[in-house]
Amino acid sequence: MLLKKLLQKLKIKEVRFVIITLIITVAIAAISSAFELTWRSAFVLAFGIYGLLAWFAYKQNDRFLKRLLVFGLVAGVTELVADCWLVSNTGTLIYTTDEPMIACSPFYMPFAWAVLLIQIGYLGWLISLEEKMWVSIIATTIIGFAVIPLFEHWAKGAGWWYYVNCRMIGNTPWYIILAEGMICSFMPLFFRHIHQRHYVFQLPLGIIQGLWIWLSYFIAYNLIK
Repeated sequence: MLLKKLLQKLKIKEVRFVIITLIITVAIAAISSAFELTWRSAFVLAFGIYGLLAWFAYKQNDRFLKRLLVFGLVAGVTELVADCWLVSNTGTLIYTTDEPMIACSPFYMPFAWAVLLIQIGYLGWLISLEEKMWVSIIATTIIGFAVIPLFEHWAKGAGWWYYVNCRMIGNTPWYIILAEGMICSFMPLFFRHIHQRHYVFQLPLGIIQGLWIWLSYFIAYNLIK
């Protein structure tokens, strides 16, 4: 009984902490745009929030969050393929040139993707605990439509990146909005498998998620150029 209460308490702490980090992430992105804080704010934000999540996971010995940290980073590294495609093939994504880069992307990008995938996927996973999986998939897709494009919009004002030569609403291309809803869609299913299975499962799912990011952009771009 005592163990059960401790586990329930840990889960409540986990839920609160992940949601708080999402609020902090959104707030800092908005402030970065308002005050034109340049790529350095994105660098600090990505590594800082990922570091906070890692600190909490190890402090609380939270095995689920530890797995998600690996999943998110693997997906973020794999996503570099998508970034190169957006930069080189579509010519719509422009990064500033005075920052540390990895491949075609800013050095912080894998960690930035890891943070957002963990935060949004976690919300979808919470929904899946109470609702059928198809309901949580739809809900997470809607969250993706609503949340990630905010970062795309603020990125230009912050000096992180911007888009050209495509149809946009504000600073965000329509195809990016569609793609980023698609990107989030399957994460409740992935997170359920990561929660229930052995650690090794986080690696292939991270790669699949990263490739799905590229495929989502490819499909959306060819539908809405």
